[in-house]
Amino acid sequence: MSFAQECEITLKIILAGFYNKQTVLNHLNNYLSKGLQKKKITVLKNIAIIGLVQAIFGIIIFISKRPRHLSFIFLCIWLGVIAVFQGARLLPFQVIDYFKPGIFPLLFLYGPLLYLYVSSLAVENFRLKKSQLLHLLPLIAISLHRSAVGPVPIGSSSNGAGSAPVFYNNLYYGLMVLSMLLYWFFSLKLILKHRKNIPNHFSNYTAKNSLGWLVSVLTLFLVLFIADFSLSLIDRVFGFELRRISLLSLNLTIFTFIIIFFGINQSAIYKPVIKNDKPETQPLPKCDENKNARPALTEQETAKLTNTVFQYLQTKKPYLNPDYSLQMMAEDLQISRHKLSYIINIGLQKNFYKLINEFRVQEVKEMLVNPEYHHYTLLGIGLECGFNSKTSFNRIFKEETGLTPTEYKKTI
Repeated sequence: MSFAQECEITLKIILAGFYNKQTVLNHLNNYLSKGLQKKKITVLKNIAIIGLVQAIFGIIIFISKRPRHLSFIFLCIWLGVIAVFQGARLLPFQVIDYFKPGIFPLLFLYGPLLYLYVSSLAVENFRLKKSQLLHLLPLIAISLHRSAVGPVPIGSSSNGAGSAPVFYNNLYYGLMVLSMLLYWFFSLKLILKHRKNIPNHFSNYTAKNSLGWLVSVLTLFLVLFIADFSLSLIDRVFGFELRRISLLSLNLTIFTFIIIFFGINQSAIYKPVIKNDKPETQPLPKCDENKNARPALTEQETAKLTNTVFQYLQTKKPYLNPDYSLQMMAEDLQISRHKLSYIINIGLQKNFYKLINEFRVQEVKEMLVNPEYHHYTLLGIGLECGFNSKTSFNRIFKEETGLTPTEYKKTI
């Protein structure tokens, strides 16, 4: 609205005031309503534009990121779906209607992409399978049904209650809610299962291998989703129309920023096992086809390999590396990761995490009595021995000795 038009409206209001007070109120109400509606559209478009730009920027980053990993592919697809959704929010429904299913069915990809992204990080040797195409069935079914029925704006369900399209919109929305909650639950379950497996593969808990940031993102995802769903439910049931500015675009914009920020720093947790990459120094005994089956090792072979592991740790001291993992040890010893895990669990009766940290604690004890390290602080010695934080150093040292590092030093 130009300045001249605003002056004209103001003049009309003043002149009308001489004749009818109700006329003044009507003009003011009309003027304010148009202004608020214009501001609403502007804010909504700005949010969608920010989300769209973020998503495109994120796709460029993850496409160019090296080394490539399957998790980056899922993030690119996920951000691509968000970009399409945010871009479509900038267009009127009449334009989107030319694509009969509309953009709403794309929401049925959020859950599967979240689950597949978590799987690519938390599941060892994760591979895409044909059976995972079943995740697309809800998207395909809803798209076909909306094409046949004829879509209406998904946000218009509070108007024209009782009509078939509105009924179907409510049905779609209910299925989408169910889909989101189920995939959220299974994604969280995968992360918790992965965390229990960390001691068998890693010598330290870190933000990357424990996926702590992803748990926070999942929690935020659920909170934002429940907020959007609650307002939508009030609108649909009571017709209060609280969603003057849809939370969906805002939620997606916030979520896009967070997933890009943390996803950039998240590397692969489990290194893919490449067949015939490194031959073993000795022929491997045959294992059952079941990957969880125990290697067919005799007691003599187990004892021999156990001794090899001990000698390797004592002479090479690889545990001084805070990022040391089972995969690294398997590559150094040139034996399979599965076989090495069996030797540690069965031959030594402990997991990899405990084995490595026992050697670290012993190294700390030796450094404390070594004059060359008397100028080091306790934390400095702990970090030199492979611990990655003061908290983990104190906790593990006390678990192994019954004393904190400070208490132990006083006994020397």
